[in-house]
Amino acid sequence: MVLVEPPTAYLRVAGRAAVERARDFKLLVQRLNGQGIRKFCLDLTECRIMDSTFSGVLAALASELGPVAEGAGTRFVLVNPNERVRDLLDNLGVLPLVTVLEGTSPEGPTTGAEELARGSESRAETTECCLDAHRFLMALSPQNIPKFRDLTRVLEAERSAAEKG
Repeated sequence: MVLVEPPTAYLRVAGRAAVERARDFKLLVQRLNGQGIRKFCLDLTECRIMDSTFSGVLAALASELGPVAEGAGTRFVLVNPNERVRDLLDNLGVLPLVTVLEGTSPEGPTTGAEELARGSESRAETTECCLDAHRFLMALSPQNIPKFRDLTRVLEAERSAAEKG
């Protein structure tokens, strides 16, 4: 669910924040950023699980977009991530790039939100998004290299095979 009230976008993530939606999330944030949105509030109250691809996309966007303004905090605020999601973000080194609010009511208006339609993407686009996310996580923390080395090799081989044939 997405609600835009400039300069903030409120996004509610329910269920799984996973590879299937990572590219849609990335494209949405990039589009909204281009439209002048400066802060992204992600309500994770109903998000059961987040995978490494979605985490990597979130981390890359947070790094790429930088802070709201000098000394004004991060561009991404994560509201009520469950323990599993928070632990994943902490273990991957993503937490320093975002602000986490716990035990609070989700920020922002509760009416007027629209559901984000799932975009159509090819297998090649999904592979590229997944590869970029994991490469970013590996660059973010040396501890992530052994976690994702084999996966990135498989994704690179899949991408090369797709380009050839």
